[in-house]
Amino acid sequence: MANRFFDDVVSKSIEFNLGFVNKVFINNNDKDRQDEEQTSSQIIEIKSLNGTLPIVQKKIKARPLFRGISDSITRGDLVLFSLIAKKFYYIGPLNTFNEPNYSNSNFYSLQLEDENSNLKDNIDPSSGYGSEYHSNILITKLQKGKNKEMDLLSDFGYNTSKHSDLLIEGRHGNGIRVGSKAVFPILNISNNNPYAEESLVNGSLISLLSNGSIRQNFNLSTNFLLSVDIFDDASNYVLNKGNDGDEGIFNYNFGELDNANPSDQILITSDKITFDARGDQGDFTVSSNRNINFGAKKNFTLNNSGYSVINSGNIYLGEPAKSKKEPVVLGDELRKMLEDITKFIKKCSCSCTRSSCTTY
Repeated sequence: MANRFFDDVVSKSIEFNLGFVNKVFINNNDKDRQDEEQTSSQIIEIKSLNGTLPIVQKKIKARPLFRGISDSITRGDLVLFSLIAKKFYYIGPLNTFNEPNYSNSNFYSLQLEDENSNLKDNIDPSSGYGSEYHSNILITKLQKGKNKEMDLLSDFGYNTSKHSDLLIEGRHGNGIRVGSKAVFPILNISNNNPYAEESLVNGSLISLLSNGSIRQNFNLSTNFLLSVDIFDDASNYVLNKGNDGDEGIFNYNFGELDNANPSDQILITSDKITFDARGDQGDFTVSSNRNINFGAKKNFTLNNSGYSVINSGNIYLGEPAKSKKEPVVLGDELRKMLEDITKFIKKCSCSCTRSSCTTY
């Protein structure tokens, strides 16, 4: 009985074959015929290949094998496909060159094209990619750099104990890193980044850190500074004191590597950031258990069509006001006092001579 069960399992094994992507369908309107599958997104037309030899067989349509996860694919890529319950499925493209924007067939030749095909004038004869596909854009695959402060590995144990990150990459400089520094998790979402590691000055970045300062996590030789930071005439950074007067107002050293008490923080950086809460109930709330710091290198504007309320123990207008040498007066009380003084002066008149002065 056990042998029969084993035979049934073996007989249902799935075989994958090599295929060359001839056409890609990216939306429901992008079909050859309207009677084809209802949802054509990510479906491809494949030229079946005999092993790794460039011998073209029949063309077939195949859908992604995995539900909900579909890799970016274009004409000229290589895939693996299989027939399951009378439907063709594919996985890929194959990572032929380990580069995010260049994964074409590594044995491409014009023999892979149909003899009477009208595509020959619209493809790159060296790669099989479409002539207008931007395969020449240099995009470096995301990598994990060595970080002596955060890896917590000795030079002796680095090669045997290091680990890589889980990476999800697009073709043109965007990616998600689900990784860690030592045992401390890090999650990066980057866009328009052509470099091997996420950048604080190029493109956009959302970074979720669990230990170490921003400087330590991004392996910076100098401290991370915001665009609002102040420099003197000699280009030296002038530390802005915070509310307690002891630390920098933006607390750059937060999370400084502490294995006993790691601290979480989120960094968002880009050329422009917009927050918008829509709808009748679209409130935008900012809350902090300690301080809220806003800074602008040029102008700071608040607009609202309703009323404004500021509840605070103390309100200081300007840094010198913290010394409380020149407190702000109460407007109504000052007005009443000035009115009383004015009324008193109106009631007074004076007639003066050299020998006497009489006020009445």
